[in-house]
Amino acid sequence: MRGLRWSSVNWEQYSIVIRESVWESHSTLPKTKKGYRKIILTPHQIDALLKYKNQNYPNAGANDWVLPGAKGRPIDMNRVMTHHVRPIAEKLGIAGVHWHALRHLNNTIMLDENVDIATRKDRLGHTTDRVNLIYSHAGDRAQLAASEAIEKRFEAVQEEVQKRLSVTPTVTQQQEVPATC
Repeated sequence: MRGLRWSSVNWEQYSIVIRESVWESHSTLPKTKKGYRKIILTPHQIDALLKYKNQNYPNAGANDWVLPGAKGRPIDMNRVMTHHVRPIAEKLGIAGVHWHALRHLNNTIMLDENVDIATRKDRLGHTTDRVNLIYSHAGDRAQLAASEAIEKRFEAVQEEVQKRLSVTPTVTQQQEVPATC
């Protein structure tokens, strides 16, 4: 969001297009091809963004930052973290919040909601499944689903074993064959 300009918001298609990155208050091109990406928003999200623009920056031009900082530069995210995000997180009993942890949280929420890996990669700008898996952390629901799947499989095996053990095998006596001399 830090490198987002109003020209990157497509109001009609409910989307934003990531075309640039910000590092130490300077705009740069994304590091990889995957860094260029389109994010589809819900109608509620696009309405909230429009409300934010109308209330805070009604005269913003297409080339202006969505989150402007001092002197026409992008917002200082360390300041936002220190003065806004961390104090709220601490009041909620959440320690150690930082921007990168929020990327992990974003990916984990998508994973918990069964969003496929290709979509998760696209949204986060990851180039490989391996990188995305680093950002994937199984939540309680996923852990419970894994336990339930294992339990279900064990129950099925146990049922099959019980069936096999309860069936009395029929023993057929072999007829004696007379020995020939």
